[in-house]
Amino acid sequence: MNEMETKDASILGQKYAFATASLILGISCFVSLLGLEKAMLAIIFAWLALRTNPKPVLKEHRAWAKTGLVLGILPLIIVPIIIFLTFDRLKEILDVLATMNGGR
Repeated sequence: MNEMETKDASILGQKYAFATASLILGISCFVSLLGLEKAMLAIIFAWLALRTNPKPVLKEHRAWAKTGLVLGILPLIIVPIIIFLTFDRLKEILDVLATMNGGR
C-alpha cells in the first residue's frame, strides 16, 4: 500500500467509526428523553461521517450515519413540542416540588 491508500483507508476507518457512533447515540437519545446532548453528538458524528471532504466518501455504513442523523434530530423536535404542550403541568409540578422543599 502506498502512502495515499494508507491515508484514504485511515480516513475511511474514521468515517465508519463516526457513522457507528452516530447510530448508537441516535438510538440512546430515546433512553432518556431529556438527553439532548446525545442527540447533538449524534448529529455531529453523522455530519463527520457523511461529509465529502476529506476523501474517500463513505459508501458502506452510510445508512447508519443517516439513521443516526434522523434519530438525533427527532428528540430535538419532539422534546420542545412536549414541553410546550405540557407547560402548565410542568409548572404545577415545579410548584409542588418547591413547596415540598420548604418553599425555597
